[in-house]
Amino acid sequence: MTKQLPDGAATRDIPTVHAAIASPRALQRERRALYQFATELLGCDRPQILDTDIIDSPLARHYIGDALAGHTDLLHSTLVGIDAIAAPTIGTQDLRVASQPQANILLAPAWKTIEAQLGRQGAGFGPPQLLTEADGERFTTALELLHAGVALARSVSPGLTDDLLPHIALVGIIDPQRAGRLVSASPRAVPGLVLLKSPRSSIEVAEALIHEGAHQKLFDLALTHDLLNANSDRCPPFHPPWTLPGRLWPLEQSLAACHAYVCLDRFSNNLKLGGELNIIESTHPLDRESLLPVARERSEILGRWLLEQGDHLGIDAHRLVEGLIGRRPRNSSATGDITSRAATTDYLIDPPLEVRRCGSPDRVLVGRPSRPPQLYWVSNDAAALLELLGHEPISGIIHAFADRWQVPQCDAASRLTGMLSDLSVSGLVRRHSARNDSG
Repeated sequence: MTKQLPDGAATRDIPTVHAAIASPRALQRERRALYQFATELLGCDRPQILDTDIIDSPLARHYIGDALAGHTDLLHSTLVGIDAIAAPTIGTQDLRVASQPQANILLAPAWKTIEAQLGRQGAGFGPPQLLTEADGERFTTALELLHAGVALARSVSPGLTDDLLPHIALVGIIDPQRAGRLVSASPRAVPGLVLLKSPRSSIEVAEALIHEGAHQKLFDLALTHDLLNANSDRCPPFHPPWTLPGRLWPLEQSLAACHAYVCLDRFSNNLKLGGELNIIESTHPLDRESLLPVARERSEILGRWLLEQGDHLGIDAHRLVEGLIGRRPRNSSATGDITSRAATTDYLIDPPLEVRRCGSPDRVLVGRPSRPPQLYWVSNDAAALLELLGHEPISGIIHAFADRWQVPQCDAASRLTGMLSDLSVSGLVRRHSARNDSG
């Protein structure tokens, strides 16, 4: 028998669900801190403090990510800001739009990655071509519909729109003759970029912005919080019943899709409640490619599957899924009693590690300047623990944290063992037995 999810998903306060993990301002601050720290660790040929035009730029973030993956060295010349692609006077109050005639040239190095990714999704995506100012009336007409779509989204779901749109750094309007079956997309390799086929109606734009804004929001959450864990790669893939046979989605894609469908369902529900849907359908019927009619059903199918994947989801994904569908994923892993190991085990760090506090009360970046560098988010306590491990034995650390937490040493040892185990799984520390095993 199929389990039913709790009622009311379409009316959930999604911005509040997101804010329980991180406020919009904190999420932006943490994302920027990560890219700045990464640039410094990568040893850019001209290291500097990046301004927001560069650090928010999808193209710059693409090249920083490429260097972090070890695919290339990071050069200052690749850190292209948004202003080079989008004229400051063109776009909407909320969105920057790729409009400069050189936008197609500047984004060309990223197209191959985008084409491969979207091709795997069956979008029939060939080499894209952006509409820009050079395309005259075709571009201005598309821009007018973009303005109308933003206005419609905000009038229907103001809170949701204001929560999602800030995560879209740049919109690229694709020439429909070069779009294939693509309607809209958020290429994972170019964070912050949303591609949108030149629209035919404001509802098409509004739906696309909610859909892709949800993906961009999740990208930022995945970059800065614990949506996945050390077991995520071992999660069996999911076959969505609405896709072709044999098409399998990995865990992260399934989580992203469920999140996007819940957001679309909320938007669709608000359209119906406000009466806008009847008005819109009388003038611009929903396109047959619209996901609004199927959003609820698909979110429920994905939600039921995610509830069984608790062992493969990070703690923040548990909170996200619970907020979106009303139930927390099931976790079957037995933790076991590991507290006794603290007294007999020392942990070592492989130096050097660099710690960067970025203004959030319990979010600290730790970087290992290897080639390529490795970056980790840890708690403030975990960062303090890593700093102490460089010069204190475990017995001294237990004493220090008993004072820090104002708890007995046995309780501090128990909590520290769990923290050390997590750090060991992440690779930040390694276990070194202090017990003499020779006799």
